[in-house]
Amino acid sequence: MKKTTMKDIAEKANVSIATVSYVLNRVNNQTIPEATRKHILQIAKELHYIPNLTARSLAKKKTGLIGILLNKSSHTPYWKRQGYLAVVESLEKLLTAAGYHTLLLSLNAEKPSLDIIVERKLDAAFLIDVRDETFYSISVNFTIGVPLILIDSKIKDKMFKQIFYNYQEAVQAALTKADDTNSDAQKTSSEEVCFIMENFNNQPLLAHILQGIHDLGFSRDHIFIIDDLHQLDSISQSGSYKKAIVINEFLGNHIEKMNMFDKLTVICTCNCPEILVNKNTQVITFEEDKSTSAFRIMENLLNHIDYFKQSNNIYSIGVKR
Repeated sequence: MKKTTMKDIAEKANVSIATVSYVLNRVNNQTIPEATRKHILQIAKELHYIPNLTARSLAKKKTGLIGILLNKSSHTPYWKRQGYLAVVESLEKLLTAAGYHTLLLSLNAEKPSLDIIVERKLDAAFLIDVRDETFYSISVNFTIGVPLILIDSKIKDKMFKQIFYNYQEAVQAALTKADDTNSDAQKTSSEEVCFIMENFNNQPLLAHILQGIHDLGFSRDHIFIIDDLHQLDSISQSGSYKKAIVINEFLGNHIEKMNMFDKLTVICTCNCPEILVNKNTQVITFEEDKSTSAFRIMENLLNHIDYFKQSNNIYSIGVKR
């Protein structure tokens, strides 16, 4: 099959090759109507245009290579692996559609090796669920001007964009669904609701979630952080709770099968609510997935980067109404 060129796209779009080049290479100093830009991108998609990253790199001094860095270990439970997969798959799809190439690297959460990062020149990178104590040993390998965007990670540094869900808002919405027959949901829930949630490598984010639950009137005794499915047995055997709020739908799916609670509400953090099969399970989802937010922020930073004038470095994604 003949490889599609910019000339092919220009002829079909009835525009100049230069205009096609400006659009496909995201040149921002040219005034091109939005309708024309979208038309060119659509034709490029229809013709299966594959950008020449080498040529683009020489022209823009960019490699077109974006890194996705995962912090995980050999004992990472399957519900967290599914969460990572959902983020990576969505990010890779967005990056490919935009003409980037993706480098996926799994880092040892306890002692990350970064030789491959040093060897490759990345235009930007996404860092997922990083341990706060190892973050700076990772970030020091990226030069100023290369966006490093954190997903499911909380760091006290305005130099780095951080994206995670608004867990307190999600828990509040879950409480309302868990006891929709009583207007004073929080009071009754505090006596009979437990929280079952996944763990995080990033402890500041975990502490942030726990604080949000505490601020809604619940003690630490109501919260169970699960690293192994056997930990669910003690909750089941106690019989102390009639209702549960679960963070992570893959964990929620397993709890559905155990039939442990009268009411189950699941906060979907992997963008896969369809795996919850019990018709009585209440579901909380978010306005958009983390990958969409992260990709949009990366594009904004690559086009208008100024790390020293960032008024907002934390993006908390709200609950879908």
